[in-house]
Amino acid sequence: MLRELITISLLLIISPITFAQQRYIDSLEAKLNREQLSDYEKTVIRCKLTRALFETNLEKAIQLTNNAAEAPGADAKAWLYATRIHLLVQRKDKPAAYAAMDSAMRYVNSAKDPIAKGMVWFRSGWLDLIDNENDDAVTKFLKALDYFKGDAGVAYSAITCHYLASIYSYGTDPARQGEYARLSYSLARQSGEADVLNTGYYTIGQYYYDQYKLNPTQQPLLDTALSFYRQAIDLNKRDPGHILVRSNTAGIALNLANIYFQHYPVSYRDSVYHYLDLAENITSASGLTEILVNCYGMRSEYELLNNKPAEAELILLTALARTESSPIKMPLTQSRIYNALARVAEKQGDTKKALGYMKSFVAANEKAFNQEKINNTQRIEARYRSAQQQQKIALLEQEAVFRGKRNLLYIGLGIAGFLALTLLLVSYNYRLKASIRKQALIDKEKEEVILKVKLKEAEASQLIAEQELLRERQERLEKELLAEQLQKQEKNQLMEMLADKSTAGNDQIKKLLKRQQQLDEEYEGHKTDFVEVHTAFFEQLQQQAGDSLTRLDMKYCSYILMGLSNKEISNRLNIEAKSIRMARYRIKQKLGLGKDDNLDNFIRTLG
Repeated sequence: MLRELITISLLLIISPITFAQQRYIDSLEAKLNREQLSDYEKTVIRCKLTRALFETNLEKAIQLTNNAAEAPGADAKAWLYATRIHLLVQRKDKPAAYAAMDSAMRYVNSAKDPIAKGMVWFRSGWLDLIDNENDDAVTKFLKALDYFKGDAGVAYSAITCHYLASIYSYGTDPARQGEYARLSYSLARQSGEADVLNTGYYTIGQYYYDQYKLNPTQQPLLDTALSFYRQAIDLNKRDPGHILVRSNTAGIALNLANIYFQHYPVSYRDSVYHYLDLAENITSASGLTEILVNCYGMRSEYELLNNKPAEAELILLTALARTESSPIKMPLTQSRIYNALARVAEKQGDTKKALGYMKSFVAANEKAFNQEKINNTQRIEARYRSAQQQQKIALLEQEAVFRGKRNLLYIGLGIAGFLALTLLLVSYNYRLKASIRKQALIDKEKEEVILKVKLKEAEASQLIAEQELLRERQERLEKELLAEQLQKQEKNQLMEMLADKSTAGNDQIKKLLKRQQQLDEEYEGHKTDFVEVHTAFFEQLQQQAGDSLTRLDMKYCSYILMGLSNKEISNRLNIEAKSIRMARYRIKQKLGLGKDDNLDNFIRTLG
């Protein structure tokens, strides 16, 4: 009965918000029917309409961009393809999103509108951010900001700064996070758009919350974060029809609930439930299953604190059912729910049920791992195709420039020939014939010179390509050898641990250790040259860091030299990506690098 009452109350709250947002959508659709608007203006309105639709009707939003190839002009094509990047990622179709990015990049140079150019770079950077390619994302976001300068781009600049601040969040670079968070908030206020201001509140509130987590004794930081979050909630109450990205509001409500859950006494439980109800209200209307599951998880924690494991289990099973009914597969989220259910079953003393949940956890975790492998493969293939496409675009642009110059040359030669012919017609026959022979000789010599120059250029290009191929092959071999050395080092550590823990009666283990040491010595004989080179590399690192680098730091540096990303390093070491980012920050400090210095480039320079 209580669940039914809650559902009825949520529906009563959802209805006004939904109707208000529908009025905004209807107003945009009405603008599309105005004949006095140009085709490009209608294209921009369609792209804005997708932002209002993608959370509630993703397929309709995608349909609004399906005719991107037939759009009139490079500006319209750039807008539509850039918008498709975002929509296709929401549909979990990464290959199609990369194809849309390739198409958008094809028109970015020929587009005239700076906002259209900025949207291409913004969405391309956003796609890199989704793939954890933060360095590439920052470069593209900054380029987008250059195009968003001016009153017309204030709102887009605010959202771009929101993503820049998120890159430096969670203690990665508090100074830069604060810089972009304040800029996002300031620009959002200038824009006058409720949805953008909602994002600004979210960004600046998250910054102060991150600062509080770094300085937990500074209560004013937490109070400031709460203040900005509450302003966002109040804005949603005042102007719900113009809040387009409801997931931001749901995230804010969930953050508020989490703050009261983690940093306030149990007596604030009503505040936690109030904001959980608000978050569930929004997610139920928008289909944001991930946030809804987090809400259920927090409710189950309260039931466990109240020693009600049965109620906690029921809530978690409800969350599991929501993930199974979601059109998007969520194996990783399901694995976390099964893990929590196993913990609840253990608290109930039901080991059989706990074992069943744990088996489901392992199965879901395996599905998530396989899905991640598929996603990584698709991402690598898409990036490879994107790089090829960009190379083709660059070659086509160079060819177009060359063709233009060649046409000018032909025109000039034609004019010169016409003047020469006119002069020759009024001169004597002898001088006419002499001039013709001389001109023919000059043309022949010119062609020979051009052919020689082209031949030398071709030979030089071939030589450069061969040198580049050799260099890449050498780098690949060095990275493979470095990977084998790291693997061997980890194996030796394991063997040493076994040796320390072995007893006097384990002769077989000792023989195995001795044989392994003999094999390692033979292996070292084949790696002498490589070790000498990279010994110098490690010595240079320690010299730069004043001998302050630990063995784990050296291992991080080795993986960076191999070209592994943060995610790949975290997978190898079985730690979170956040720990890798913190380790990178610590290594930069030990090496004496500045905030603007790139750690990867520095290590590759030493290697």
